[in-house]
Amino acid sequence: MSDDLMAAFIEDSKEHLESIEADIMALENLSGAYDEELINRIFRTAHSIKGAAGFFGLDAIGSLSHKLENALHLMRDQKLRTDRQTCQILLEGFDQLSAMINDPEQSKSMHTDPILLNIQALLTPETKISTETALILPSPQGHSIFDVDMFTLDQGLKGGKYLYHIEFDLIHDIHRKDRTPYEIIKTLQDSGLILDCKIDFEATGTLENGFAQMIPLNVLFASIIDPDVIGMLLDVPGEKIRELDKSMFHRRLGAADNDQPGIVTSQPGTSLKHSLAVCSEANCTVLILSEKFDLSKVERFRESLVDALRQSAHLCLDMSETRHMDAAAVQVVASALKTCISRNGSLCLTPPPSETLREQFQGLGFAWLLERAT
Repeated sequence: MSDDLMAAFIEDSKEHLESIEADIMALENLSGAYDEELINRIFRTAHSIKGAAGFFGLDAIGSLSHKLENALHLMRDQKLRTDRQTCQILLEGFDQLSAMINDPEQSKSMHTDPILLNIQALLTPETKISTETALILPSPQGHSIFDVDMFTLDQGLKGGKYLYHIEFDLIHDIHRKDRTPYEIIKTLQDSGLILDCKIDFEATGTLENGFAQMIPLNVLFASIIDPDVIGMLLDVPGEKIRELDKSMFHRRLGAADNDQPGIVTSQPGTSLKHSLAVCSEANCTVLILSEKFDLSKVERFRESLVDALRQSAHLCLDMSETRHMDAAAVQVVASALKTCISRNGSLCLTPPPSETLREQFQGLGFAWLLERAT
């Protein structure tokens, strides 16, 4: 797994944004006339950033780009005029998006509410209702596979597109084939619309029961590509691709029910400087990780975590010497988190992960885990 996926995303986003000011000014100079190619180019910039931002856990960037995308959907449908006021609001939105891309670590703390409200004000009353109507695709186990608003789903189905649930396994379909999740996202963006993209945390199992060496990456994808062809394009087994229709989605009632569980920080015990060691202090078991954790050490890693949980439901992973974790090792950490939560315990990572580790977790779609641990 590449360590510079975030850098690739930032570089690609900056490239998309390079011509955005000129494109919006050209749109404004049309004085209300319609230029489908120009609007599509601006739309693709917002959509490409939104699709990847969600995977990297950059929620603020994803939210702003999604609002811009909605406005541009209306413009493509000729329900929103390309007048000066509209173009100025779009320009302000993309300027803010550019600032956030330049400093993704601080993007969540940037004040975007006035811009978001201005963009939302461009929507029609009907569109405002549909963008606020949250839909979920439930799994057989009851948790939500996808979260998408009604407007986004309707736009994805336009033009006779097929709607797919594609399940990639980060370990077998991506990591072991020497691919990266970001490469997959870019391939999908070139051939359709990514409506939602998330790691299936529930499917990682727990340490004792149901543990499986797989990390499902679920993608809600709309495309004109025929079901008989889509599997060959993505190199994914046919059973991992499911064709969907709108009736399979349910309205979400109440608060969001699929937020990723948090990580509660607890005080670690005294560290023992061995390659893999366990110690316990103040009702928290500390597991000290070695420099490199990969597939060859996963089973020992899992067994050590199981042993540690027998001492306490509160775990702390000391990663001060750790420089590399592959997809299989990250999955065990996710399973440990789920096990701790099921026991009303907690999991923390210490010290704050190195930049190298942060890139590895982000590249695997587990940026949320690091964010809540630090």
